[in-house]
Amino acid sequence: MEATFHWPSSMEAAVSLTYDDGLPIHTALVGPTLEQHGLRGTFYPPIPSDLRYHPEHWRHLAAAGHELGNHSIFHPCRRIPADQYAWLDASYDLAAYSPARLRAELDVANFVLTLLDGKTERTFGTTCCHTTIGQGAAEQPIAPILADLFVAARGALTQQPAVPSSMLDLHNVGCISADGRSLAELQALVAAAQAQRGWAVLMIHGVGRETHDLHLELDVHQQFIAWLAQQPTLWVAPFLHVATYIEQHQRPHA
Repeated sequence: MEATFHWPSSMEAAVSLTYDDGLPIHTALVGPTLEQHGLRGTFYPPIPSDLRYHPEHWRHLAAAGHELGNHSIFHPCRRIPADQYAWLDASYDLAAYSPARLRAELDVANFVLTLLDGKTERTFGTTCCHTTIGQGAAEQPIAPILADLFVAARGALTQQPAVPSSMLDLHNVGCISADGRSLAELQALVAAAQAQRGWAVLMIHGVGRETHDLHLELDVHQQFIAWLAQQPTLWVAPFLHVATYIEQHQRPHA
């Protein structure tokens, strides 16, 4: 029989705000906005992103208490169907990756991030929410590889909150796309997590329509952050912090 799981300080649910792709807006606006409201987020920059051109901005973001997570070096995805991934060079098709190649690239990305924040414990944000490499009979999940390198990983796009239990794979934690949502929709997603005493892992790319094809409107983002900060029963924390807490407290009875 499983132990009853409780969030810290009698919280009803956890929320992790995760921001992908290493955009300038993340260090210029998103980080400071979260800090103004006493919140911290998780940022998943691939290496050839703004991280490469302004490493000092990302170093400052980490020093302010935000999490820098691994989003690979080259942002590989499964190019299936290929016409939906025309932006992705065929060299970075996960369907053609071997376990050794994926592991090596993730290891190098970890090294670069450690040079910025000095940390060795890290989480991974799956690229395009894809969770396998190879194709045909050789297709295989990446979770076993991730388990060797990371505390946890934001995984498949489930559009549902993750619910802590012994069945929750911390190296494939389902996430919810927040891009394009209204404030009411975002609040409803959080309410669904509260109803299940779960964990809403929200994936966000740009903030403002000029920052990324996938984005939250600037005013919606500002309002949502302010609203989250006013919810006394929500634990809003970086992905690493929540995953670590679950790993330490979600234990089955002996």
